[in-house]
Amino acid sequence: MLKVNKITVENFRGIKLPVALDFKKNGKHTSAILYGRNGTGKSSLVDAWEWLNNNGVIESLNREGISVSDYPHRSCGGTDCHISVELDHATISHISSAFNSKKISMPLIEGDFAAFKALSTYPNYLRYVDLQDFVFKRKTEKYRYIAKFFGLEAFIKNQDDISATLNRLSATLQGYNTNSQEAQNSVTAIIDQKHFDDNVIIIALNNIAARYSIAPIVNFKEAILIKESLDKIVQEDPVTKELTEWKSFLDKINAFYPIQDLEPSCKELEETFDILKKDEESIKNLILTGLYETAINIIPQLEDQEKCPICDATGRANLLSHVKEKHDALDELVKKKKNFERLKPSIESALHSILRKVQNISGEKSTTVLTTLNLLFQDIESISSTLPDILIELKKPLNDINEINLYNSILLEKIESLIEKEHNIREQVTDRVALLEGNTQRKDLADDFGTVIKLTDSYQKVLVCTAKINYLEDIISNLTVLLGQLTLFIQTTIQDTFTIISTDVVECFNILEVANRFIKNPELKLIPGKDKAVELEIEFATEKTSPAFKFMSESQVNSFGLAIFLSAVKHFNKDFKFFILDDVVNSFDSFKRPKVIELIATKFSDFQVLMLTHDQIFFDTVQKAFPNWQRYKFTSWDFATGPKFKLAKNYNEAIKNHLDEDEPKEAGNSLGVYFEWTFGLLSERMKVALPYKIENVYTLIEFFEPLKKKFKDKLKDGSKEHKLLIAFDELEKIVIFRNYCAHWKNEANSYTSIEIEEIFNKWMEIEEMIYCQTCKSFTGLSSANNSDYVKCGCNAINLKDLSYYQ
Repeated sequence: MLKVNKITVENFRGIKLPVALDFKKNGKHTSAILYGRNGTGKSSLVDAWEWLNNNGVIESLNREGISVSDYPHRSCGGTDCHISVELDHATISHISSAFNSKKISMPLIEGDFAAFKALSTYPNYLRYVDLQDFVFKRKTEKYRYIAKFFGLEAFIKNQDDISATLNRLSATLQGYNTNSQEAQNSVTAIIDQKHFDDNVIIIALNNIAARYSIAPIVNFKEAILIKESLDKIVQEDPVTKELTEWKSFLDKINAFYPIQDLEPSCKELEETFDILKKDEESIKNLILTGLYETAINIIPQLEDQEKCPICDATGRANLLSHVKEKHDALDELVKKKKNFERLKPSIESALHSILRKVQNISGEKSTTVLTTLNLLFQDIESISSTLPDILIELKKPLNDINEINLYNSILLEKIESLIEKEHNIREQVTDRVALLEGNTQRKDLADDFGTVIKLTDSYQKVLVCTAKINYLEDIISNLTVLLGQLTLFIQTTIQDTFTIISTDVVECFNILEVANRFIKNPELKLIPGKDKAVELEIEFATEKTSPAFKFMSESQVNSFGLAIFLSAVKHFNKDFKFFILDDVVNSFDSFKRPKVIELIATKFSDFQVLMLTHDQIFFDTVQKAFPNWQRYKFTSWDFATGPKFKLAKNYNEAIKNHLDEDEPKEAGNSLGVYFEWTFGLLSERMKVALPYKIENVYTLIEFFEPLKKKFKDKLKDGSKEHKLLIAFDELEKIVIFRNYCAHWKNEANSYTSIEIEEIFNKWMEIEEMIYCQTCKSFTGLSSANNSDYVKCGCNAINLKDLSYYQ
């Protein structure tokens, strides 16, 4: 069995000075919880762990375009950037990954990495954002989530790569088909035959060759001989040579024109852009429109539709209507934005077309043509040099475009110039051709030479395109088969894997969703006909329902996602029982968070866990549930040192420490805070009715008295005395207890360490009766078969059991 002794991270992302998390306490292996506000560097630990486990790649950062070169802390220059893990194993004692400045994609590994990965086969880290993807993203993202935690991430990448290659090759194939068809049409126009082969082309070329006493050819490869012989004849007659060049250029002009007039649409685009981004307020509203549109789609999926999904603010009765009103208030800006998004792609397409035409005609080689049409080629050169940069700028999203200056640009001026010159240029070229064609013999020679060039080039293009088409079709066919087999393998593995872990998934889900007795037995269903999509199925009121979102809330889907992750780690990392949860509890409400603790305590007690949270109450709850865990706090962060962290004490340890140091004031304050939290939690569990107070401030005695009464009402049994009620009476008999409960916040009151210790020790005796160390929960009131019970979550403690009476 592989165990973690210590994890040390240095100079990695938000961490500067070494941060060492110890997973041994009092000589025994244990787990750890780390508390820190957002922005204190907690997630850098998870990033480092993924970097170590995932061959130097952090997928979440990679998707956001963050380079591996950005992983080291900015101040270290790539030096001493590493994660080091001390391990307890028969053959593996240490594994580390260090940033390699010479080849950043290949970190420097120390230790037997292959042996380590053989034990850590499945991803054992889960972030809050992963669960959010599982809840809110589409079926494809759910598929990716499941595939990742079933150890299929590399196969998914292969699947994506093959799909992308197929799309690219299919587009290339389509291009070759188009080019081949154009070339075939050109050949058909010359020889007036729809179907042709080498023999047909050879006969056509030999017919032309015979007119000039050129030796016939026997295969198409020899066509160059006829072309060269005719070229020699043409070169001997300068006029014929010039005629040939002008006729060739006439074909280019016919392909070049017409050119789309972009002036009106460019003017509209520019004016719309200026309105959208005229000032800071407009830019802010532009960003808000996108945010409102996203919120309108997401809010209907939320469990609490009065809680803002962005800032967690509550209290608005109809959040969705409020967001729609905000969105509609920007209606004019939205219309402008839609108009901009309509204009921009059409202008981009037109400019791409112009660029292709310009690139084609700018390859003209004839000195005569270039000299005669010098002004035309100056305009073409100007357009060719400026248009690519403008297209790059236009491809950016609206928010990233700083300026659009097309309407009054030199580019548009040159394009308009070409449009205006179309008639004169056509006239110049056709007049020149007509003039040079005055001699019939010369005209026929020029025509024949042009025909030979066009026929050989077009047929050659047909042959090349056909060969490439056949080649690509074979590759596409093979890749399609491979993709089908890979997809079937992934889908089968997902289904088989879920079948293997389904019992654990159901058990984990049922613990988290114990309060929802109508929802049970979650399953995964692959969607037929879809390569990368899964749907969640649930049993709702004994009927299978798919998709589960019909009845499952956001929190319940979170439970499903967490259950899948934990069950996969449990089954497939059997020899490395370790996992990390990064702010995952933030996906659950306050009722569900203790259930996460219960789940870990009852189903994963033999695992080492690293849990990160920014919730102080949850941190305190975990400290109480797992007193043997290491507890760390990131108290602050700065650039020079990274996180400032320290070992944290739970309430019991802090109180005992203050008492040992004879600090009654500090001990009393800590005990008061602990009582407030514990009495409130017990009141909730026992369903105690408390008087409403506008200021929501209660003394401890206002908590304690109704709580004690509730226990007394539910546990009384004739003349028998209950041990818990006796203990409550003994607590109240302590001379200063009631005074302390009423006035502990008043600094004018002073208590001795002995007095505080007496209260504290008696309460610890009471807690032993009402707090279950198995399911990590206090006893609570429940009902079944018209009877009330006072039990813990796993029923290990039942305060109505006869053993508690005397």
